[in-house]
Order: sequence, then C-alpha cells, then structure tokens
Amino acid sequence: MATTPNQYRNYMGYLWILKEDDVYTIGINEEGLEEISEIESVELPQEQEEIEADVMIGSVETSDGPLDIYSPVSGRVLEVNSAVVDEPDLIQEDPYESWLVKIESEEEMDDVEDDDEDEDDDDDDDEDEEEPED
Repeated sequence: MATTPNQYRNYMGYLWILKEDDVYTIGINEEGLEEISEIESVELPQEQEEIEADVMIGSVETSDGPLDIYSPVSGRVLEVNSAVVDEPDLIQEDPYESWLVKIESEEEMDDVEDDDEDEDDDDDDDEDEEEPED
C-alpha cells in the first residue's frame, strides 16, 4: 500500500492536502492513482473563483471513469496547475509535485477532518447498530 509523505494529509481517501500559511494545495495521492490506468483530462475551477468546502470543484477524467475533486475548505482559488491541465499524465509520474489547485482559506488545518479516520469510526458505529436485539 502506498503511503502519503508525512507533510501531506489524506483527504477523502484519494486526495492529499498540504497547508502552508493560509494556502491549501490539493492533489491526488498514490493510493488514488493505484486503480487508474490513464488520466485523459483534468477540469479545474478558474483562478479567483470562490469555492465551498466539501463541494466538487473539478474532475479528473480517467480511462476508468471520472475522479471528482473536492476542496476540504471554503476559500478562493489562488492558483491552478496549468501544467497538469495541459499534460494530465504528469500526475501519474509524480503525484506530490503535480498538484491540482491551491486555495486560499483562513480555516485552520485542525478544522479539516481526515475522512479515512471518519470512515473507520462510522463503520464501527454501523456494526454496533446492526446487531440484532434479543
């Protein structure tokens, strides 16, 4: 199983985020790329666009179907990586250098939850609820 470098944080299981000051950089992690044969195109928001947390902001079209891109925070799109829009296969060559979008936000990193951990917690709760009563 691929691991995300320590300075990056997993988001939604297939994305990574990196916070530097008030800027969140978002990309696809190695785990997200494991099932993808080929990336065909990348659609991202416009620079300066205001976006909301947990709302789809773009997509990566792959030979295996679309991969939706979400922002972990509300804010303003500061920069879009035009290199990956022009050459989507760069993402598969180096997913941590080939980021997708940078978002300026005053939200704190602690406010962003790692969905991998949440899913594990939810699964445990669901198992408890499914136990039959005597």
